[in-house]
Amino acid sequence: KDYHLQKLKIANKHGYRCIHIWDWDDWYKIIPLLSNKKSIYARKCKVFKLYPKVANEFIECNHLQGTCRGQKVCFGLLYNDELVEVMTFGKPRYDKKYDAELLRLCSRSDVNVIGGASRLFKYAIQYMDPESVISYCDISKFNGEVYDKIGMKLVRQTPPQEIWSKGKDYITANLLRQKGYDQLFKANYGKGTSNEQLMLDHGWLPVYDCGQAVYEWRK
Repeated sequence: KDYHLQKLKIANKHGYRCIHIWDWDDWYKIIPLLSNKKSIYARKCKVFKLYPKVANEFIECNHLQGTCRGQKVCFGLLYNDELVEVMTFGKPRYDKKYDAELLRLCSRSDVNVIGGASRLFKYAIQYMDPESVISYCDISKFNGEVYDKIGMKLVRQTPPQEIWSKGKDYITANLLRQKGYDQLFKANYGKGTSNEQLMLDHGWLPVYDCGQAVYEWRK
């Protein structure tokens, strides 16, 4: 279960950054992680509050996981009237003791906005005035360094999550437990049949990711 996590730890121990690429990942979004980018300074950009639709379109094109539900407040950096970086917030999805959750942060795939995350986060905090913010970092791809730069602190790391994979399709174990095989696939095997066995019987295989790093900011 911790195969990929141990591989990550060994790489980090020896000074390497390990990026895990899953079958369901979009190669067109992975490649820019490894490519040279044009650098832009955040101080030369303008900060705006964005309509969710505009933010969603940008995130869908540039974020590895695409957009997500619940993005209530969205901010962006414009350089020469072009959107180059976006940060979105919403109500916490898993831990209700926080006021807000930083849901998505991404820059245009060909651009590195130096200081962009810090400027967006500072603007967001001034605009929303929360007491606390939580966010989750996928450590199979990122080392969390951007969270340190914007003033968030690492509070814990979640264990590897089981994900059911079949080619480019994937379903989290949590969703499988919540919905069950019949509801997810509009089948009628009935109660008493193992969801996991049904997944295996239909060509799905379990994969464990590296878990999530959980960060928080408090006033």
